[in-house]
Amino acid sequence: MSPRRPSRPSGPFPYLDEPEYRVQFVEAGLADSRCTLDRSALERMATEAINLKPLIATSGSKSTGVVVTGFKDSAVRTVDTEHGTLYELRVKQPGLASAINQFNIRFAYDVAQSTTVPTPRVVPVKAPGGGQQAALEVEFESEKPLLEHLAFIEGRLTAAEKARKYDLKADLAVSGQSERATYHIVRYRVGDQVWCTTGATAGSNRTRHRHDLFGLQPAVGLLGLPQQALGGPAGQRWRNPAEWRDRYTAQLNKYAGIDPEDIEVPVDDPEKAKEALEARRWAELAAAALQVAVTDAAFVIGYVPAEGTRPDFDAALASTNLRTHLHGPLDFSGTNQAMASGRKLVDRAFADNAITELEHAVLTGATPAAELHDDPREAVIELVRLVDRVVFPSDIPSLRRTTKVLVEPSPSQLTAKHAANRGEIRSAMLTAAVGGVDLPAAAMDTPHQKVVRNGIATTGLSAAELFAAASDAVASDGRDAARTELAHLAVPGLVNGKVLLGSYGSTGDRRAVSTKLAAARITDDGVRLFVEAIDAFAEVMQLRAGRESPSRQGASTGRLRRVSDGAVVTTDAAKPADSEWFTSHWPVENNGSGGGAGTPSDLSLSEQWAEKLKDTTGLVETAKKAVTVLAKHFEAMHSLVGPGREMTADERQDWQDELEKLEPIVAKAGKYLGKLRYRPTDADATTGGIDNFAFGTGEAE
Repeated sequence: MSPRRPSRPSGPFPYLDEPEYRVQFVEAGLADSRCTLDRSALERMATEAINLKPLIATSGSKSTGVVVTGFKDSAVRTVDTEHGTLYELRVKQPGLASAINQFNIRFAYDVAQSTTVPTPRVVPVKAPGGGQQAALEVEFESEKPLLEHLAFIEGRLTAAEKARKYDLKADLAVSGQSERATYHIVRYRVGDQVWCTTGATAGSNRTRHRHDLFGLQPAVGLLGLPQQALGGPAGQRWRNPAEWRDRYTAQLNKYAGIDPEDIEVPVDDPEKAKEALEARRWAELAAAALQVAVTDAAFVIGYVPAEGTRPDFDAALASTNLRTHLHGPLDFSGTNQAMASGRKLVDRAFADNAITELEHAVLTGATPAAELHDDPREAVIELVRLVDRVVFPSDIPSLRRTTKVLVEPSPSQLTAKHAANRGEIRSAMLTAAVGGVDLPAAAMDTPHQKVVRNGIATTGLSAAELFAAASDAVASDGRDAARTELAHLAVPGLVNGKVLLGSYGSTGDRRAVSTKLAAARITDDGVRLFVEAIDAFAEVMQLRAGRESPSRQGASTGRLRRVSDGAVVTTDAAKPADSEWFTSHWPVENNGSGGGAGTPSDLSLSEQWAEKLKDTTGLVETAKKAVTVLAKHFEAMHSLVGPGREMTADERQDWQDELEKLEPIVAKAGKYLGKLRYRPTDADATTGGIDNFAFGTGEAE
């Protein structure tokens, strides 16, 4: 029970802050020079956040008098846009809070083109001093067109979600909300009514699904809650969240932790049955909404127009929203789901003591990845190996843990789909660890399903040792292993530098990333490119950690340009190493060498053998087709010359002579097929006539 409100049950769902803290919150906003909102907007915002006291900056003491001076600097973030500066207040938000945004920039065109949906008048809100508040004002003639407009936008949100590969609502219910939603103040004028609410600048779908998990309609954040939902009169609603949100929260906390199936529904008492069913409903809602009981949010509290430009708060919001939603064509994957899966993997690995506390903090984005090692190069290698160890483990306990957390079949049954899912998780975790770096999964080197079953191998060498082994002039198996790992470790830097784009883009290069890496890693300047890519990514990691990045030795002007210290350079010195450059430097080769252009290196024995085996799959397919044709041929011949057919002695003798010519060929095929299958038997070779021919009877070697 709350010590201040004994009748209010405690639980995981937070109540609104006490009225005195909400008053102080409003005073802080009015006193803060960064905040351009008026009192009514701040009063509404105070009902959309919790834990307000730590956000408020004060001066003085109880003896001299405490004065509210504004919001603490640590809670306010500055966001620069081409239309001016926005100030965001970072807060904790109840899962019940806020409204979807009906004026999302992605749907504005649809609304404008629709002939059936009322288009409201949206205007900026002027401050008393003539400036612009961080708010928008929307005017509808009555509540009816507002509801029609809201229904249309909900339909557009639903249609947009159909393109996703995952269920966002299910993801929220199971894993919670990791992405911080952003909200801004909207003042509604509907008929003779005026009220403020907070609309989702970024996060409308998440807000909508949170409402659904709580058993509410999306309109509740905007229009308020019908009183009938809590046993009140029909046809009336609470507009102010302070009038209903704590009552609704009390019901959730009352039934939190109760299994709905444990609530018995009597069959002989309709009234008690109705009460029991209602209790079950609340228990189900509490269970569904538990993971989003509290979320992180940012409220736009201030706007300062760019100097010399027309004030345009709407455009500034749209700019941040576009940056949130518009990514390159490679980034449309199940990123949210991948992030959720990655978090579960990391948390479970930490619980099993498979990773350290620092590694856990890095993989969850709480600590910059540069903290993994003092040497920038080593930090990159440590990070990639760490993510591989979690997502593509090689030891038995970790294999079991990963398979269980991701709900996968046994390793032997993993398919290309599972490999792709793991690749998305890996990209999401690397992106989160570095912070703000876009590493689309489709451009990364997703391991083959056979590799996923056994994990990604590592040499265990330090950065200096790895570079030295990969640059060795003498071909060896050790150099092969070092170059293979070096290419893998360089991929994040290459992708961040827009060098490897897989089969995407307009360069005409349809090769997979793994094929490109294989072509580059057997050349000397390919190795130098990988080192430069690692250095470039190390620079990014250092900058994200707020450190000065040391100059990269041997690197030319600009990130990931040609390898300037190579013995042979086949590209324009002024051209950056983008995807097109990579294609021209290591083009598709038809002579079977696979090396492409660049400074050649001698092939080691293992690389030579790999070249010979490149077309193994094609040869097997050719053999299967040939044997199939042979079987069909004999089946047809059997009906013509088989037993019981009228043939003269000479005709049968001629046919037997032909069969005897064919028999050793078939016997040889059977012998080598048996050796390929590795099934030892007691027989040394195929025996018997053509009718007794059987596959797989040779001795294994």
